Amino acid sequence: MAQHNRVAADTPRYTRADFTALRFRLNRIPTEQILSRVYDEDALHAAGIDTPAQLEARLDAMRDHLVERVCLSNPYLSASLADARRFNRWPKTAIDYLVRAADQDFSAPEPDDPVSAWLRPIVFRALRHEHILTMAQLHAYIALRGRRWYLPVPRLGAGKARAIERWLQAHAATLGPLVLPDETPQTALVELGPELARQLVPLEQVGRVMRALDGSQGRNRVPGYCLIAARDDLEAIRAYLSRFRDRDKTARAYQKELERFLLWCVGVRRIALSNVGADDCERYKEFLAQPDPSWIGPKAPRTSTRWRPFAGALKPESQRYAVLVLRGFFAWLVGVRYLGGNPWLLVPDPVTTQREVPLAVEKALPARLWEALVRPNGILDLLCAKWPVSSLEAPLGAKNADTPGAQYRLARATVLLLGCSGARREEAARALRCHLQPVPEQAGIPAGLWELALLGKRNKWRTVFLPPRVIAALRAHWADRGHDFENADQALALLSPVVVPSTRTAQAKHLSPGDDAPVLTGRGFSPDGLYQLLTTALLRIADDATLPLAEAERGLLRHVAPHALRHTFATHAVANEMPVDVLQRLLGHASLQTTSLYVRAERARGIAAVAKLYGDPS
Repeated sequence: MAQHNRVAADTPRYTRADFTALRFRLNRIPTEQILSRVYDEDALHAAGIDTPAQLEARLDAMRDHLVERVCLSNPYLSASLADARRFNRWPKTAIDYLVRAADQDFSAPEPDDPVSAWLRPIVFRALRHEHILTMAQLHAYIALRGRRWYLPVPRLGAGKARAIERWLQAHAATLGPLVLPDETPQTALVELGPELARQLVPLEQVGRVMRALDGSQGRNRVPGYCLIAARDDLEAIRAYLSRFRDRDKTARAYQKELERFLLWCVGVRRIALSNVGADDCERYKEFLAQPDPSWIGPKAPRTSTRWRPFAGALKPESQRYAVLVLRGFFAWLVGVRYLGGNPWLLVPDPVTTQREVPLAVEKALPARLWEALVRPNGILDLLCAKWPVSSLEAPLGAKNADTPGAQYRLARATVLLLGCSGARREEAARALRCHLQPVPEQAGIPAGLWELALLGKRNKWRTVFLPPRVIAALRAHWADRGHDFENADQALALLSPVVVPSTRTAQAKHLSPGDDAPVLTGRGFSPDGLYQLLTTALLRIADDATLPLAEAERGLLRHVAPHALRHTFATHAVANEMPVDVLQRLLGHASLQTTSLYVRAERARGIAAVAKLYGDPS
């Protein structure tokens, strides 16, 4: 039969781990040590090794195979290698030649190989934090993120990253070519035209729109006097956004929607914004529901060539928000006599399901999980206790032995500050030490309470109150930073990095020259930086199998964002019967109706009331 005519065996493939293990085996290192020091679970699973005996058999077969191949290529070594195998005595020169020759001739990585089979433990263990398990995943990760791909990977600097790239390029025959996107920041302003493949850029990089599509002669333009000095659509957009220059978050949200619409008008519909009608608006609604794949990409700096207008398909609520922003923008253009009519008035909003409670209060942590996290000797305290405070030298390095403890103490202070005050992440990021002071002792007020002034939405100040537990966590965090918490007049951020990335921007922001070494400036996180800090810390807690957490609680922690801690504070305050008007002031809500949503969403009170209604009369 045909299968019996197959006489050639499959060529064995050996990895870096195999060659290291063979060296140990030939030097008579115990097999148990080889298993623990060389291989990990992924590599053992890929090789089909379950017991020490199987590993010994694999390494002995590998040794015999390599000896045969080397003897064929160099007959002068056959006698010495045969003697070494016969007497099981392997001089270093023989081992070096055997492994070097075999490694050069017969090993090559494949896309499905685990990274642990080819990269050193210090590298592949770091890559696991980003869920990079195979060579194909590593290849795709680098190609997607560009030259700065290594920044999110802990304990992996630029030097190791460049070495990995060179190694991948050296094995392009089996892994494929590694093509890195151009990371040169776009500095010159572009002229926006229909050829959008090369010009998919954010609004601030658009110098002008090509004359035929700039809207200067749009059919919807109002003849005569206009209340703004805008000659074309791009200038009109910038005039509108300038109204929100003192509200950064609102300005960013509106700019995102307006730049998407302008890019779509010019590059997809090929009409000026001043020419769109109701039918064009309907087409854009369809585009929002299903954007072109070339418009979608992972989050990237706005100066990067990898920037894309969408991170993915929009949810119905986000589609509706985009329509509302555009309708308001066109209404303003009509009001200032730039346009004659608003085509979005003829377009209905995208259909969305109406939530029982408009706020996503269900994201609040349950009382049991919150208590397990923050109580004395709870989960956060247990993690911080693993690395007790010692004589730290700020700033810490990524490889410093005290770094994990300092990072967990920073995370503890962040969780307690947000969860015990209801602060938004923007408010917590710009909170300063000089805004924090103890509450004067008075009758009916428990000792140890502190008050913190927060600058919130609409540039309004409000005061929140913090228990001693939060202050103790902040003190521990400040000790890691090397700053004096007791100096109440300092304009230093309450929360500030203790480990500074090696990027030029981070170094300039968070480090200043000192007498012997750089010192921390005490400047705070950006809102996005605080988000990354919190979500990363809670994700590590969720993945730590040694902590006493149920699987459902781990799932909740994997999706907690800073705003969830604001919801947690509000729902627990309502559950403990805090007056709604007091809660309104603490949360900084402009309307009491918004605060009342937490009362509607407090399930425990509703369940208790129903149980009381239908309880046993006896």
